[in-house]
Amino acid sequence: MQVPWKKVASWHCTACGRCCYEYKINLRLYEYLKLKATGFVEEKFGKFYIKKIDGKCPFQVQNLCILQKNKPFACKIYPFRIFRKGKEEALFEFNGEEFYVYVDVFCKNVLLKNDLKASKLMIPLVEEAVKLYAGEISTPKNLTANLESLKLQQHHLRRVKV
Repeated sequence: MQVPWKKVASWHCTACGRCCYEYKINLRLYEYLKLKATGFVEEKFGKFYIKKIDGKCPFQVQNLCILQKNKPFACKIYPFRIFRKGKEEALFEFNGEEFYVYVDVFCKNVLLKNDLKASKLMIPLVEEAVKLYAGEISTPKNLTANLESLKLQQHHLRRVKV
């Protein structure tokens, strides 16, 4: 289920890997062409996907994506979905354009709230997702977990437990 981004208090990626198991990853044409030689992609009814191997994405190793900077767009912006039309509460204005941003609550790290006041924690994440969607950036810094961010999280957790 997707909710408008303004209904989300906070979110962060912990590389749990649930999305890699649950979803069939949709690929853009250029992503399909880049990954075709791996043998881990398929075409169905004119759409392109990553094939699941034993129920998970074959590029997932210990809950991290080995593609990193070459991750498919759908993976880069998950749990966000961006459209050009939508509900008013999903509206995010950026550079004079309107984007309608939704968040997939399947992700266990999505924390919902009752009001529609934009969360200060969510604004930079939504902006990064919109920048990816609009082609202003190609690599997310905060939207997907990577080895470096997980090391920082683990280091922080160790310090807190002491």
